[in-house]
Amino acid sequence: MKTLNYMPACLILVLMFTAGCSSKSTNKCVPCPMALQAPPNLTFRVVDKTTSQDLFFGSTAKYTTSRLKVHHIINGHPDTAFLHTDTLNHNFNVRIIAVNQVDTVTMNIADKPQDILLFKRTTTGGCCSTTYLSSVTYNGTVVYTQKPGPDIVGVLAK
Repeated sequence: MKTLNYMPACLILVLMFTAGCSSKSTNKCVPCPMALQAPPNLTFRVVDKTTSQDLFFGSTAKYTTSRLKVHHIINGHPDTAFLHTDTLNHNFNVRIIAVNQVDTVTMNIADKPQDILLFKRTTTGGCCSTTYLSSVTYNGTVVYTQKPGPDIVGVLAK
């Protein structure tokens, strides 16, 4: 009796696999595997522009980590950007839920002027395309371009 419960699910799977693969089809793609894509994120440190001293970590820290605020701008309004403070490695990680091809993130440090980060995404071509973070611009300067590996570490001079 239980095998009857699996029959509709199996039929749906067979139809999904054969739907894009007819002999008259010009689409030669096979069904793509389900893959979790990491949301755009940037791991960074913030240093003083003139002295290169870390502004948030170490004995020369000028600010507490609570003084750093980031916002993802959606439709002109501040929204959530997820900020993680890594006290062990002395850096921050900001992650956003991408909405556009280029997403804007603002960064505020206490009494300093607001900074603008632009997260640019690119989609690979082909049958099973994926979206990845291709670059990050900090106040008009590119601080990250896509390279192999999961580590995205930048130094933002303030």
